[in-house]
Amino acid sequence: MEKATISRRGFVKGAAAAAAALTAAGSVQLLEPAEEAYAAGSVERVMHKTACHGCTNCCPVRVYTEEGRVVKIEGDPDGPLNKGGICLKCLGQMQTLYSPRHVLHPMKRVGERGENKWEAISWDEAVDLAGEQIATAVEKYGPYAYWSARGGGGAYIEWETWGMDYTVGGCNSLASGACQCAMPRDFVSTTSVGFNCCVDMDNVDRFVGIVDNAELDGTRRDDSERVFVMWGSQPSASKAAHGGHGLADARSNLGVKSIVVDPYMTADAVKADVWLPVRPGSDTALLLAWIRYIIDTKAYDEEFVKYWTNLPFLVNPETKLPYKAEEVWPDYENPAADKNGVYDTPAYVCFDARTNSVQPFPFSAPEDSPVDPVPFTTAKVNGVESKTAGQIYWEEAEPWTLDAAAETCWLEADRIKEALDLYIGADWGGISGGVFSDHQECSSTAPLGMLAIDTLLGRIETPLSAYQNHGPASLTEDRPTSRLGAASTSFERYGLGWTAGLTKKENDRLLDDIVAGWDAKGRDGEEMRRYFFQSKCDTLGATAHKGIHQWQTCAPKELRLAITSGEPYRPRVMYEMSGNKYAVMGPALEWKKAYDQQDFIIQQYPNMTSFTVQSVDLFLPTTEWLEYDSYESPATHFNRHYARCHVTHLGETVNPFVSPYQVGKSVVEHLGAENCFDPDAFKVPFFESSDAARQAWAEQMGHASWDEMIADVDHRYTETPIDEYMVYYQYKDKVSDGLPRGFATLSRKVEAYSESMLRLARTGFPYMYPYEQEACEDYTPICVFKEPTESPLTDTEYPLVITTGRLPHFHHGTMRHAPFIREVMPVPELRINPQTAAEYGIEHLDWVKITSRRGSSHARAYLTQGIAPGVLITERFWNPECFDASQESISPGIEECGYNCMSADEFQNPCFATNSYRAFTVKIEKCERPARVWVESEQFQPLMPTLQNEPVTEEVF
Repeated sequence: MEKATISRRGFVKGAAAAAAALTAAGSVQLLEPAEEAYAAGSVERVMHKTACHGCTNCCPVRVYTEEGRVVKIEGDPDGPLNKGGICLKCLGQMQTLYSPRHVLHPMKRVGERGENKWEAISWDEAVDLAGEQIATAVEKYGPYAYWSARGGGGAYIEWETWGMDYTVGGCNSLASGACQCAMPRDFVSTTSVGFNCCVDMDNVDRFVGIVDNAELDGTRRDDSERVFVMWGSQPSASKAAHGGHGLADARSNLGVKSIVVDPYMTADAVKADVWLPVRPGSDTALLLAWIRYIIDTKAYDEEFVKYWTNLPFLVNPETKLPYKAEEVWPDYENPAADKNGVYDTPAYVCFDARTNSVQPFPFSAPEDSPVDPVPFTTAKVNGVESKTAGQIYWEEAEPWTLDAAAETCWLEADRIKEALDLYIGADWGGISGGVFSDHQECSSTAPLGMLAIDTLLGRIETPLSAYQNHGPASLTEDRPTSRLGAASTSFERYGLGWTAGLTKKENDRLLDDIVAGWDAKGRDGEEMRRYFFQSKCDTLGATAHKGIHQWQTCAPKELRLAITSGEPYRPRVMYEMSGNKYAVMGPALEWKKAYDQQDFIIQQYPNMTSFTVQSVDLFLPTTEWLEYDSYESPATHFNRHYARCHVTHLGETVNPFVSPYQVGKSVVEHLGAENCFDPDAFKVPFFESSDAARQAWAEQMGHASWDEMIADVDHRYTETPIDEYMVYYQYKDKVSDGLPRGFATLSRKVEAYSESMLRLARTGFPYMYPYEQEACEDYTPICVFKEPTESPLTDTEYPLVITTGRLPHFHHGTMRHAPFIREVMPVPELRINPQTAAEYGIEHLDWVKITSRRGSSHARAYLTQGIAPGVLITERFWNPECFDASQESISPGIEECGYNCMSADEFQNPCFATNSYRAFTVKIEKCERPARVWVESEQFQPLMPTLQNEPVTEEVF
């Protein structure tokens, strides 16, 4: 039979007729013949392997091109986690690559801000203009006049912005994706467990896969019960092909059970064994109820709690810090002390059940311990009545019975107990802490509560645990040590910061060597360190919210107020290295006022957004991920780390790690190196050219060159042997001092009672050592409950509580300009219980106006029983069409459907300056659809791809 050819038009017509045709007799011609010339032609289709950047999980994919144009994207079946799966975010990247909003040449604003008038300029002119504007502001107003911003908009750049900041001596870098995403959980895991682990188990499949494929030191049982708790995390929505896919595999192939704690019946909640629709903002009450139940029923892992945590440590009621043995017995000789004075393993104080007395508690293996510590008790230390850290925790949790938590959290006590019994009874388990807490006042306390639960159950470095080291680097020969997380690069560069696990003497030696290194370069090293310390103290919000040092950000609210008030100083020139700040930050309208007062704003990003149109003066076009090479974190899938390899290149777009280097070079030329704090700082995280970047990344992958690496199309990744990638119970292994490895914390144990939180508030430790920053009010070292500042329990004017969540369609502020995705999700939906809707006369798909004390937004009502009465949930949204040429006028696109017009920054988490993007109160009313909002497919025609014929060009740098 002759093979039929098909045209795209013929396919559509044939598909419409298919059902009727199949009922007809045998040989029916279903397809229209294609034009003869087209059918006869042959175009070579080339397959490329790369890694997606639709979200932070970077799934390996196959991309096909014809004559240099991308024509197809599919998942790579060899991907250990996605296994050939991809999501809408990945599929939509072909539309964003060829979007009319993907800018291909540097653009300078020629009209007023908001008029959307631009002229294309050369890269040389653009780089010179950027450098000139930054240098002029620094010369006129001082180094704090410059500031940078990143994250929260699908950015490729995160904490690397410090390279530009410290070139001129600036101190403010706004990371909206830090205070509001992962940084609080990163701090807790880094300081309390000793490593930066996957506390957001959107990566649950990483742990599932290991349990499925690896032996567990003889403890593997085919009938073992495995239970995941997804507390505010949504792997099936946020990282569908990665975490969601893995979780589906876990359920079907391993029989993994799950508990979902989430106000909304998410895709994961639908499949959960227990769903707890917690009232937004009340999570810490529920966490404390879990902690009390575990302690009261003695369900905790007694050996782990006694010997591997700081819960048995007696705490000085005056300092709130655990006693050191030498403080109580000045002549005490610690048997775990390092004779060489390098590694620090302190001895603490406990109440010993063997002698029924207060005794020193040196670090050792459980079987070698000279004491039997009691975790929950009160005892007198030198005549002072003192409680153990465990007792302090239990007393905080004691009021939270299941009934009390049920009343506060709008749950049923029996369902809470059902979830607890399931989780406690599991052989293996872990709690996935999602972004929910990072968007609330409880951003520091909720992750402490989740850590406390898994600490009590001994689920640290165990199968399925969220707190799990991986990779051979964690298998240290000596006592493990830990620096400062993501902020360490620049803190170390200038001689600040404490390394947990090292003695004071060794910390001082390392820092003094850094200072001496600056002296050897002809700089005053101590002055460099002193200036850097002062700049961190001067960072906006850094006195009250010292947790922001973790990812080197500034406090958003304090930055906004400084811009508008000029106090204590006014940042004036901004380098934005991410996307639509109006979409991802609130209160959005107040931020617009701040941006309007900026002297000059530079933005680098692949496409223009409403932020660009309203606020930007100079636009530097960066590559979309299909044009983009990199080997940066996070691109880890199980035990592989993938490279991203460009498959095409349009116009003059530049790798996002290259353009800041060029701007930094220009700044130094305009200012003069002698007038810069550190004229080489921009060279550390950024690259002079794409070739230089590729070479560095190739070397990280163990290759002589990038070309060598990409030549093997099937191995564009590094792979750690599975038996080295994740080794369980690492803390038990003996190391060079003859003691167990333990954890890279101050005590060498899991610090469920966070000494670091207290020291941070008082001196800025560990970041500011050897100096001390001005103290602020103590940050709580344990999980506590605080009713949200705006509460539906007491607010009669705004009686409903609103929250937000993730959808599989979008990542942060990205993908709204992909027309096919917008057809699927054209407007935000307000999920509302039918009972609540009836009270306001609202029916399914009615338009609703939502109003908080800050502003209003609009959404379409979606009635569902999957949310409790009195609770609302909607997606963070904005309308990119509001500056399209088809509109009569231009707006920022946030007032029509801008959730963050309503969110609050007047109340924050004290440690991390987290604003309240969730769990605040609102009122609602039925309304008409806003005039600008597109809802029909044909309305998205202006966003349809138009750049397929743009020539592939050479790289500029």
